[in-house]
Amino acid sequence: MGLNRSPVRTDIDYLSRRRKAVRQPDTAPPASAGAAPPRDPGPPDAGPSPSAGLTLGHRARVSVPAGPSGSAGPSGSAVSAGLTLGPGPARRPAAGPGPGSAGGAPATSAPPATRPGPAPRSAPASAERLFPAPAFGSLRELGQANPVVRLNARQSAIGSLLVAGARSVAWEDQNLTTGAHHADGHKAGTPVSTPGNRPLAGIQDLSGIVSLRHVRLLRRALFIAGESPLTIGVFDGAAAAVAARNDGGFRSVLYVVRIGGVLEVRAEFVPADASDAVIWATFGFTMTIPLDQRVLLR
Repeated sequence: MGLNRSPVRTDIDYLSRRRKAVRQPDTAPPASAGAAPPRDPGPPDAGPSPSAGLTLGHRARVSVPAGPSGSAGPSGSAVSAGLTLGPGPARRPAAGPGPGSAGGAPATSAPPATRPGPAPRSAPASAERLFPAPAFGSLRELGQANPVVRLNARQSAIGSLLVAGARSVAWEDQNLTTGAHHADGHKAGTPVSTPGNRPLAGIQDLSGIVSLRHVRLLRRALFIAGESPLTIGVFDGAAAAVAARNDGGFRSVLYVVRIGGVLEVRAEFVPADASDAVIWATFGFTMTIPLDQRVLLR
Protein backbone atom coordinates (compact mmCIF):
# COMPACT_ATOMS: atom_id res chain seq x y z
CA MET A 1 0.00 0.00 0.00
CA GLY A 2 1.42 3.40 -1.01
CA LEU A 3 2.10 6.25 1.37
CA ASN A 4 -0.81 8.64 1.70
CA ARG A 5 0.58 12.06 0.80
CA SER A 6 -2.74 13.91 0.70
CA PRO A 7 -2.84 17.11 2.78
CA VAL A 8 -4.59 17.19 6.17
CA ARG A 9 -8.17 18.40 5.94
CA THR A 10 -8.73 21.39 8.17
CA ASP A 11 -12.49 21.56 7.66
CA ILE A 12 -13.00 18.41 9.75
CA ASP A 13 -11.75 19.21 13.21
CA TYR A 14 -12.25 15.78 14.76
CA LEU A 15 -9.88 14.12 12.28
CA SER A 16 -6.41 14.82 13.58
CA ARG A 17 -3.29 12.88 14.26
CA ARG A 18 -2.61 11.99 17.87
CA ARG A 19 0.85 12.94 18.95
CA LYS A 20 2.65 11.38 21.88
CA ALA A 21 3.82 13.72 24.60
CA VAL A 22 7.59 13.94 24.70
CA ARG A 23 9.01 13.32 28.19
CA GLN A 24 11.18 16.17 29.27
CA PRO A 25 14.52 15.30 30.91
CA ASP A 26 14.99 16.09 34.60
CA THR A 27 16.75 19.47 34.84
CA ALA A 28 17.12 19.56 38.66
CA PRO A 29 20.71 20.44 39.67
CA PRO A 30 22.67 17.71 41.43
CA ALA A 31 23.01 17.93 45.18
CA SER A 32 26.21 19.56 46.32
CA ALA A 33 28.59 17.82 48.66
CA GLY A 34 28.20 20.37 51.44
CA ALA A 35 24.42 20.42 51.41
CA ALA A 36 22.61 19.65 54.64
CA PRO A 37 21.01 16.25 54.94
CA PRO A 38 17.26 16.12 54.45
CA ARG A 39 15.21 16.91 57.54
CA ASP A 40 13.50 14.06 59.32
CA PRO A 41 9.84 14.44 58.49
CA GLY A 42 8.89 13.00 61.86
CA PRO A 43 6.22 10.42 62.46
CA PRO A 44 3.81 10.01 59.58
CA ASP A 45 0.36 11.46 59.88
CA ALA A 46 -2.32 9.12 61.05
CA GLY A 47 -4.40 7.76 58.27
CA PRO A 48 -8.07 8.46 57.94
CA SER A 49 -10.21 7.24 60.80
CA PRO A 50 -11.75 3.89 60.10
CA SER A 51 -15.46 3.95 59.42
CA ALA A 52 -17.72 0.94 59.71
CA GLY A 53 -20.21 2.38 57.26
CA LEU A 54 -20.32 4.17 53.90
CA THR A 55 -18.61 7.54 53.34
CA LEU A 56 -19.94 9.73 50.55
CA GLY A 57 -17.77 12.65 49.44
CA HIS A 58 -14.08 13.44 49.37
CA ARG A 59 -11.79 13.57 52.37
CA ALA A 60 -9.52 16.52 52.97
CA ARG A 61 -6.52 16.13 55.22
CA VAL A 62 -6.00 18.89 57.74
CA SER A 63 -2.56 19.06 59.38
CA VAL A 64 -1.97 20.72 62.74
CA PRO A 65 1.16 22.98 62.78
CA ALA A 66 4.13 22.12 64.97
CA GLY A 67 4.23 23.32 68.58
CA PRO A 68 6.44 26.11 69.87
CA SER A 69 9.15 23.69 71.01
CA GLY A 70 9.77 22.62 67.45
CA SER A 71 8.44 19.14 67.98
CA ALA A 72 5.97 17.80 65.54
CA GLY A 73 2.36 18.39 66.61
CA PRO A 74 -0.35 15.81 66.65
CA SER A 75 -1.08 14.17 63.42
CA GLY A 76 -3.82 15.55 61.23
CA SER A 77 -7.22 13.94 61.17
CA ALA A 78 -9.31 13.22 58.15
CA VAL A 79 -12.36 15.43 57.72
CA SER A 80 -15.19 14.03 55.66
CA ALA A 81 -16.96 16.54 53.41
CA GLY A 82 -19.80 14.17 52.68
CA LEU A 83 -22.18 11.89 54.57
CA THR A 84 -20.90 9.07 56.77
CA LEU A 85 -23.26 6.18 57.35
CA GLY A 86 -22.45 3.83 60.19
CA PRO A 87 -20.96 4.10 63.68
CA GLY A 88 -18.11 6.52 64.14
CA PRO A 89 -14.60 5.58 65.19
CA ALA A 90 -14.13 4.36 68.72
CA ARG A 91 -12.61 6.89 71.07
CA ARG A 92 -9.36 5.95 72.71
CA PRO A 93 -9.02 6.84 76.40
CA ALA A 94 -6.49 9.55 77.11
CA ALA A 95 -3.27 8.23 78.59
CA GLY A 96 -2.85 9.39 82.18
CA PRO A 97 0.48 10.38 83.75
CA GLY A 98 2.88 7.69 84.74
CA PRO A 99 3.35 6.58 88.33
CA GLY A 100 6.56 8.66 88.61
CA SER A 101 5.22 11.96 87.26
CA ALA A 102 4.60 14.74 89.73
CA GLY A 103 1.69 17.15 89.72
CA GLY A 104 -0.36 15.10 87.31
CA ALA A 105 -4.11 14.85 87.77
CA PRO A 106 -5.34 11.38 88.72
CA ALA A 107 -6.80 9.40 85.88
CA THR A 108 -10.57 9.23 85.89
CA SER A 109 -12.16 5.84 85.58
CA ALA A 110 -15.25 5.17 83.50
CA PRO A 111 -18.53 5.19 85.46
CA PRO A 112 -19.83 1.71 86.28
CA ALA A 113 -22.57 0.34 84.08
CA THR A 114 -26.05 0.77 85.45
CA ARG A 115 -27.64 -2.51 86.41
CA PRO A 116 -31.11 -3.00 84.92
CA GLY A 117 -33.92 -2.98 87.43
CA PRO A 118 -36.30 -5.87 87.91
CA ALA A 119 -38.85 -6.38 85.16
CA PRO A 120 -42.40 -5.31 86.08
CA ARG A 121 -44.64 -8.17 87.08
CA SER A 122 -47.53 -8.79 84.77
CA ALA A 123 -51.07 -9.11 86.06
CA PRO A 124 -51.95 -12.70 86.94
CA ALA A 125 -54.20 -14.57 84.55
CA SER A 126 -57.80 -15.21 85.49
CA ALA A 127 -57.00 -18.89 86.11
CA GLU A 128 -54.39 -17.87 88.70
CA ARG A 129 -56.91 -15.69 90.56
CA LEU A 130 -59.39 -18.55 91.03
CA PHE A 131 -59.48 -20.48 94.27
CA PRO A 132 -59.92 -24.26 94.04
CA ALA A 133 -63.51 -25.31 93.44
CA PRO A 134 -65.23 -28.56 92.38
CA ALA A 135 -65.73 -28.98 88.66
CA PHE A 136 -69.25 -28.69 87.36
CA GLY A 137 -70.64 -32.21 87.05
CA SER A 138 -68.58 -33.67 89.88
CA LEU A 139 -71.31 -32.77 92.43
CA ARG A 140 -74.90 -33.77 91.80
CA GLU A 141 -76.37 -31.62 94.56
CA LEU A 142 -75.46 -28.22 95.90
CA GLY A 143 -76.17 -27.16 99.46
CA GLN A 144 -74.70 -25.46 102.47
CA ALA A 145 -71.93 -28.07 102.72
CA ASN A 146 -70.96 -27.83 99.04
CA PRO A 147 -72.32 -24.55 97.67
CA VAL A 148 -69.91 -23.83 94.76
CA VAL A 149 -69.12 -25.47 91.43
CA ARG A 150 -67.20 -24.04 88.48
CA LEU A 151 -67.74 -24.65 84.79
CA ASN A 152 -64.72 -25.09 82.55
CA ALA A 153 -64.04 -22.87 79.55
CA ARG A 154 -65.76 -25.25 77.13
CA GLN A 155 -68.90 -25.59 79.23
CA SER A 156 -69.01 -21.82 79.68
CA ALA A 157 -68.91 -20.97 75.97
CA ILE A 158 -71.05 -23.50 74.08
CA GLY A 159 -74.82 -23.65 73.84
CA SER A 160 -76.98 -22.33 76.66
CA LEU A 161 -77.09 -22.53 80.43
CA LEU A 162 -80.53 -23.85 81.45
CA VAL A 163 -81.98 -23.56 84.94
CA ALA A 164 -85.27 -25.43 85.42
CA GLY A 165 -87.58 -24.55 88.31
CA ALA A 166 -86.66 -20.82 88.42
CA ARG A 167 -89.48 -18.36 89.04
CA SER A 168 -87.38 -15.39 87.89
CA VAL A 169 -83.95 -14.48 86.55
CA ALA A 170 -82.03 -11.22 86.89
CA TRP A 171 -78.97 -10.29 84.84
CA GLU A 172 -76.25 -7.68 84.64
CA ASP A 173 -73.99 -7.25 81.62
CA GLN A 174 -70.44 -5.91 81.44
CA ASN A 175 -71.78 -2.35 81.03
CA LEU A 176 -73.78 -2.73 84.28
CA THR A 177 -77.06 -2.80 82.38
CA THR A 178 -79.49 -4.68 84.62
CA GLY A 179 -82.82 -6.33 83.93
CA ALA A 180 -85.06 -9.17 85.08
CA HIS A 181 -87.68 -11.53 83.71
CA HIS A 182 -90.39 -13.32 85.74
CA ALA A 183 -91.87 -16.68 84.79
CA ASP A 184 -95.36 -15.14 84.57
CA GLY A 185 -94.14 -12.76 81.85
CA HIS A 186 -93.42 -9.60 83.83
CA LYS A 187 -90.16 -7.82 83.00
CA ALA A 188 -88.14 -5.17 84.77
CA GLY A 189 -85.10 -3.12 83.92
CA THR A 190 -83.45 -3.23 80.51
CA PRO A 191 -83.12 -6.27 78.24
CA VAL A 192 -79.67 -7.08 76.84
CA SER A 193 -79.38 -8.48 73.31
CA THR A 194 -76.46 -10.38 71.80
CA PRO A 195 -75.00 -9.56 68.34
CA GLY A 196 -77.30 -12.31 67.00
CA ASN A 197 -80.33 -10.32 68.24
CA ARG A 198 -81.08 -12.90 70.92
CA PRO A 199 -81.66 -12.07 74.60
CA LEU A 200 -78.58 -12.59 76.72
CA ALA A 201 -80.71 -13.99 79.58
CA GLY A 202 -84.39 -14.55 80.25
CA ILE A 203 -87.18 -17.10 80.79
CA GLN A 204 -88.02 -19.56 78.03
CA ASP A 205 -90.33 -22.57 78.34
CA LEU A 206 -90.59 -22.07 82.12
CA SER A 207 -86.80 -22.31 82.50
CA GLY A 208 -84.16 -19.68 83.02
CA ILE A 209 -81.67 -19.42 80.19
CA VAL A 210 -78.34 -17.70 79.52
CA SER A 211 -76.83 -17.59 76.03
CA LEU A 212 -73.26 -18.83 76.37
CA ARG A 213 -72.05 -18.02 72.87
CA HIS A 214 -71.58 -14.42 74.02
CA VAL A 215 -70.78 -15.24 77.64
CA ARG A 216 -68.31 -12.37 77.92
CA LEU A 217 -71.21 -9.93 77.65
CA LEU A 218 -72.53 -11.31 80.94
CA ARG A 219 -71.22 -10.10 84.27
CA ARG A 220 -73.54 -12.02 86.60
CA ALA A 221 -77.02 -13.53 86.89
CA LEU A 222 -79.37 -14.57 89.71
CA PHE A 223 -81.96 -17.37 89.55
CA ILE A 224 -84.65 -17.51 92.26
CA ALA A 225 -86.24 -20.88 92.98
CA GLY A 226 -89.99 -21.36 92.91
CA GLU A 227 -91.66 -24.30 94.59
CA SER A 228 -89.62 -26.97 92.80
CA PRO A 229 -85.88 -27.73 92.94
CA LEU A 230 -83.50 -25.80 90.72
CA THR A 231 -81.72 -27.97 88.15
CA ILE A 232 -78.86 -26.46 86.15
CA GLY A 233 -77.42 -28.09 83.04
CA VAL A 234 -75.18 -27.47 80.02
CA PHE A 235 -74.75 -28.96 76.55
CA ASP A 236 -72.45 -31.88 77.48
CA GLY A 237 -74.93 -33.42 79.95
CA ALA A 238 -73.27 -32.17 83.13
CA ALA A 239 -75.90 -31.08 85.66
CA ALA A 240 -76.45 -30.23 89.30
CA ALA A 241 -79.50 -29.58 91.47
CA VAL A 242 -80.36 -27.63 94.59
CA ALA A 243 -83.48 -28.04 96.73
CA ALA A 244 -86.11 -25.32 96.59
CA ARG A 245 -85.63 -24.74 100.33
CA ASN A 246 -83.02 -25.83 102.80
CA ASP A 247 -83.55 -27.51 106.15
CA GLY A 248 -84.10 -24.14 107.80
CA GLY A 249 -86.92 -23.20 105.43
CA PHE A 250 -84.93 -20.58 103.49
CA ARG A 251 -85.48 -20.22 99.74
CA SER A 252 -82.68 -21.27 97.40
CA VAL A 253 -81.15 -19.00 94.77
CA LEU A 254 -78.36 -19.64 92.28
CA TYR A 255 -75.83 -16.87 91.88
CA VAL A 256 -73.89 -17.16 88.59
CA VAL A 257 -70.83 -14.95 88.06
CA ARG A 258 -68.34 -14.81 85.20
CA ILE A 259 -64.64 -14.81 86.11
CA GLY A 260 -62.55 -14.30 83.00
CA GLY A 261 -63.93 -16.82 80.53
CA VAL A 262 -65.52 -19.29 82.98
CA LEU A 263 -68.73 -19.30 85.00
CA GLU A 264 -69.00 -20.02 88.68
CA VAL A 265 -72.28 -21.15 90.28
CA ARG A 266 -72.99 -20.64 93.96
CA ALA A 267 -76.04 -21.73 95.96
CA GLU A 268 -77.34 -19.10 98.40
CA PHE A 269 -80.35 -18.99 100.71
CA VAL A 270 -82.73 -16.09 101.41
CA PRO A 271 -85.92 -15.70 103.51
CA ALA A 272 -88.75 -17.68 101.97
CA ASP A 273 -91.25 -14.80 102.08
CA ALA A 274 -88.92 -12.24 100.47
CA SER A 275 -90.11 -10.76 97.20
CA ASP A 276 -88.03 -10.75 94.04
CA ALA A 277 -87.30 -7.02 94.34
CA VAL A 278 -85.97 -7.49 97.88
CA ILE A 279 -83.79 -10.43 96.81
CA TRP A 280 -82.42 -8.45 93.85
CA ALA A 281 -81.53 -5.56 96.13
CA THR A 282 -79.88 -7.96 98.57
CA PHE A 283 -77.46 -9.08 95.83
CA GLY A 284 -76.94 -5.53 94.52
CA PHE A 285 -79.12 -5.69 91.40
CA THR A 286 -80.53 -2.24 90.64
CA MET A 287 -82.82 -2.26 87.63
CA THR A 288 -81.72 0.02 84.79
CA ILE A 289 -84.36 2.35 83.37
CA PRO A 290 -84.98 1.27 79.75
CA LEU A 291 -84.75 3.77 76.92
CA ASP A 292 -87.71 4.49 74.69
CA GLN A 293 -87.05 2.73 71.42
CA ARG A 294 -89.03 5.33 69.48
CA VAL A 295 -86.37 7.87 70.37
CA LEU A 296 -83.54 5.56 69.28
CA LEU A 297 -85.16 4.79 65.91
CA ARG A 298 -85.53 8.45 64.87
